[in-house]
Amino acid sequence: MRNYFSLLIIFVSISTFSQEVYVEAGKTDATFEFTNSQGEELENLQHTMHNYVRAGYKRSFFTENFDVSLGLGYNSYGAIGSTDTLNNFFKWDVDYLAIELGLDYDLIKYHDFVFFIKASASLEFLVQGTQTINNRVINLTDVEEFDDNAIFLRGGAGFSYPISERSRMYIQYSYGSSLAMNDDNGNSTSEEELKIKTHMVGIGLVVSVFQNQTEDIEVEIENDTDSE
Repeated sequence: MRNYFSLLIIFVSISTFSQEVYVEAGKTDATFEFTNSQGEELENLQHTMHNYVRAGYKRSFFTENFDVSLGLGYNSYGAIGSTDTLNNFFKWDVDYLAIELGLDYDLIKYHDFVFFIKASASLEFLVQGTQTINNRVINLTDVEEFDDNAIFLRGGAGFSYPISERSRMYIQYSYGSSLAMNDDNGNSTSEEELKIKTHMVGIGLVVSVFQNQTEDIEVEIENDTDSE
């Protein structure tokens, strides 16, 4: 019977330990890589700074050092550029709603500081976007390359530090790129393609949930075991 209760304690601990919610905000430095229908890459595109926010849920998986997270994000990207030959000016501003799956691993712990590495994948949907060509503004919601659902892959690292028994602050950096977004208008010969590459730096807050419930359940089970 004691072994049964021990296994039950382990199961309850795994199912409820280190469940957390998080919020994060920061800056995105984005660059566009655009290839036109002739397969020529548009040159002289410069990066621009934008904002992002995200929030979600995370929990430990197999070990305390390894977390899996699922969250929602709102990411803004953009770029500017010009052509000397045609004397044209370009500017893009786009906003995407993201569903993100992430993996975190605590690599080094030093006193209360934790250095972690992170990898994530997100599926992103265009919310709004505009392209400015000289004085003309174009809505991008009907432009195939931007309206296509984007998949981003990212990797990075950061530091976290506890600010209370159940919460901690963190700062992290990540680099990522979208998979190629193509012109899907039925023209199989078109070579138009867009990739968005990003550098993201953010600060976030993680709060543990269900911690008290876990401790109460474990104490109650241990008391029942001892009474036998």
